[in-house]
Amino acid sequence: MYDYHVHTSFSKDATMELEEAVQRAIEIGLKEIVFTDHAELNVWNPNDLIIDDIFDEEAYIAALQVAREKYRDKLRIKIGVEMGLQVEEKERIHQLIQSHPFDFVIGSSHTIDRVDLYYRKFFEHRTKEEAYARYFSEILRIVKEVDDFDVYGHLDLVRRYALDEYEEIQLIKADYEVIEEILKVLIEKGKGIEVNTSGYRYGLNMVNPSPEVLKMYHRLGGEVITVGSDAHKKQHLGCRITETYELLKAIGFKYITTFNQRKPSFVKL
Repeated sequence: MYDYHVHTSFSKDATMELEEAVQRAIEIGLKEIVFTDHAELNVWNPNDLIIDDIFDEEAYIAALQVAREKYRDKLRIKIGVEMGLQVEEKERIHQLIQSHPFDFVIGSSHTIDRVDLYYRKFFEHRTKEEAYARYFSEILRIVKEVDDFDVYGHLDLVRRYALDEYEEIQLIKADYEVIEEILKVLIEKGKGIEVNTSGYRYGLNMVNPSPEVLKMYHRLGGEVITVGSDAHKKQHLGCRITETYELLKAIGFKYITTFNQRKPSFVKL
């Protein structure tokens, strides 16, 4: 298994220590793991402050380099980041990504209009249709204007948070039309998408993005695709990855993608 989305205690929302994660990865037989702790720039927090929410960059890189050398005979460890993408911060994002030796960068949209979906403020005074339209239209703007990422993470993440806000969370035709445009831009730019297995444990009972979106990506000719557990605790490492490989094979994908120094390679499923 290749787990391409893992958080440690360098992320404020994770409890798993780096050493603990590595030991668990070896225990369950992971072949390769990418640590992708959170980086968000200029985002709102509940104290009405606009802050940078980011790990200690130098300590993070150093710790991963030590772990990579220590366990090189047992596990391939890659240095990654989950970068919150915002058009308004594209220059700072570029500077951050280029100034560190990342192997892999997940681009994500946790934050719209500087507000993390987690805080639910995004959903206030919006119908489900309005919330989804705003979310996907902003991702389309981002993928057109920002380039410092390798794959787009959990593309339909908004559905997870919508579970607590609306009676039903299904995508509608208008959403799929915008998602198709997003996927076309990603493919044209040589970017990929992530299949995130955490949807199973957050109540969606499926991956993010949904199988329908994965089928669309395959139909459009998309090939760059990674799979990650989005683990924040050690018991979630590697969860549902092998069955997600089977899902991808059933859709028609022949490979998953791995990265080294931001360069993709393909592993046959």
